[in-house]
Amino acid sequence: MRVITTTVQIDGAPIIIKVKKIDKQRRFEIKIAKNLSEYVISDQTNELEFYEGMKLTPELFSHVKSVINQYFPRVRAIEKIGYDDYHDYNDY
Repeated sequence: MRVITTTVQIDGAPIIIKVKKIDKQRRFEIKIAKNLSEYVISDQTNELEFYEGMKLTPELFSHVKSVINQYFPRVRAIEKIGYDDYHDYNDY
């Protein structure tokens, strides 16, 4: 588990953001002023999406997204080359 703490200023007020990567998953816990949110990297779009908790404002989300892209660059969705179609199999 890796935790990154950063401070950003929005409208002149400093805000402390803690981003914690969940082990062996593509999930992140974001803690801002005792409010906890979870975001996940989607399988289909390979983008950061809301999972549960408090939704972040667009300004905070852009800061969190840039922190995740900078400090966790290898976290990607699993690339699915092809899907398994059951019509391809013969039933005996």
